[in-house]
Amino acid sequence: MNAKVESASTVASSTQAITVARRDQGEFRFVLIVWLAMLTAALTLVSIYGSNVPSWDDWDMVPTVTGHQPVTLEWLWAQHNEHRAPVPRLLYLGLMRFVRPDFRTGMYFNVIVAAGLALALILSIRRMRGYASYLDAFFPLVLLNWGQATDLLWCCELQFYLSMLLVGIVLVAITRTISVPSLPLVLSAGICTTLLPLCGANGVVLAPVLALWLIYAATRGTLQRNAMGRGTAIVAIGCALSAIALCALYFVGYEKVPYHPWTHEPQSIIQTATQFLTIAFGPAIVGLSADGLPMPLWKCVAGAVVTIFALTAWMLMVIWHKKPAERVRSAGLLLLLAAMTSLALALGMGREGFEVRYVALSVPALCAIYMAWSTYGYPRFGWLVRTLLVGAALLLLWPNTLWGLDYAFNLKSRLAAFETDLQSGMPRHQLIQRYARNLHPHHILIMDYLPMLREREIGSFRYLRDDPQFHEIPLPLLEGEALDDFSKGKPDGWFTFGLPDDIYAAGIRVRYTYSNTRGTDPYVVVQWKSSQETAFAQNSSTKYSPTGDRANWQRGTWLRLADDVTTLHIWICRPLRTVRVWLPPGRRVRAKIHEVALLVPAEADARR
Repeated sequence: MNAKVESASTVASSTQAITVARRDQGEFRFVLIVWLAMLTAALTLVSIYGSNVPSWDDWDMVPTVTGHQPVTLEWLWAQHNEHRAPVPRLLYLGLMRFVRPDFRTGMYFNVIVAAGLALALILSIRRMRGYASYLDAFFPLVLLNWGQATDLLWCCELQFYLSMLLVGIVLVAITRTISVPSLPLVLSAGICTTLLPLCGANGVVLAPVLALWLIYAATRGTLQRNAMGRGTAIVAIGCALSAIALCALYFVGYEKVPYHPWTHEPQSIIQTATQFLTIAFGPAIVGLSADGLPMPLWKCVAGAVVTIFALTAWMLMVIWHKKPAERVRSAGLLLLLAAMTSLALALGMGREGFEVRYVALSVPALCAIYMAWSTYGYPRFGWLVRTLLVGAALLLLWPNTLWGLDYAFNLKSRLAAFETDLQSGMPRHQLIQRYARNLHPHHILIMDYLPMLREREIGSFRYLRDDPQFHEIPLPLLEGEALDDFSKGKPDGWFTFGLPDDIYAAGIRVRYTYSNTRGTDPYVVVQWKSSQETAFAQNSSTKYSPTGDRANWQRGTWLRLADDVTTLHIWICRPLRTVRVWLPPGRRVRAKIHEVALLVPAEADARR
């Protein structure tokens, strides 16, 4: 009788195992099909709408990419705005020099990183659970949707994707941990945590909190007999301390970016942090318009997202308290969410929460939430939360796609027009005047670096045409004060220059020196108008402020670091009569405007 019962039990177990295996294979195939479809869509986006044209921060990489500026430790460690990012810089150079000198190379890298992380998370949760689930398609849906078009179509954003990848690998290591992490898991999590401070300010915020998990895992592992070897514990603590030391080193010689928005208002910080966590679903989650304006009821949506964060954190704390065997893993997931919250609060002090570029930085938090509910959620409630997450991703997939398509089409149209004019022989100053809004706000940086791209024969830049010779017409000061030490005679900081009659000018050149006791570089405004205009229009104005590489903040470009005077070129290609320049006034300011001159082309060029 007992033999028959045992035989029946064995048959039932075998049948159940076969059923689970078949279910796993079917659902795993489905998830892989979704992953492959999302990967194909992202690659298609880059192949159709990616442009081999540097944009904004890409321009600061041009001197090293083209071999004009030497790659030194000083340059690798130097600030770029608030970031020190030696690892992304080395990766950027490696892709451009050894893979292909094409700015789309970084875009494809971004897609591959997102796809690789999505696949790693799919495989990790399948191994942890023992079988796949249709709901695991959540990972490719949130990591590869076209709502990330701003990041996917910008080579320089590989910094954010690299940071996302490192956090994602730590998440995989945490999820794969049973009681204490093994040496391979400690090594992967430890190396990634150590590299994060070398990937910019975002990594500096994340690394210390993730380092706490390594220390906690090592401490708990050594207290349990035979749970973790001494060597593994030493590696974990060594990596954690290295990450913390790099975070401290990051601020040695650090200089705050001048004129960067900054707030200590708690309400503003919390609101921006909430926006950052919400934007992980993509711009469609709050109906974000092309102008960056969310729908009126965005706070309700953000409240729902924050509620899911809070519920997840509460569940993980309960698991940590009630299940000692799961304390290392539950603490890791909790600390990863804490690290993401720290990043959100840090961004809340000086950035826009609904900045679409931050989707790549915020999406690991969603992945961690899904992992937590897959690991610990009560069967029905955990399934419900995961279903809600997947349902939201599916519901937003089409509007995210439309948003990304609209952004990509507009970007490609403008940059394609730039390349067409470049190939047709349009002079450099006209290209800058027409397309600087899509390239870089500082005309002088584009002007100095365009020939470098031509010399390296990158893309269409081989067709770059030199500017004609310009006649220089100095503008006299219309008011009687001296041009130096204006803090005594010009408290408003404005100086006005002009001519009796209108003249067609290709550009304006302003040369000045400026210093103050704080040692900050100035925010400069230049405006112009013709005799037909009664006031200075908004579209006839430009600003120059410290941005990009720290070494260039004062002089503007790497080629001008040895100059004693700061020179600005503003290409306008229009008639004008009056120019005015603003430099920040102050009690202990020393400034001098050495020259304001019009650059006038030869008569034939002026007529054309």
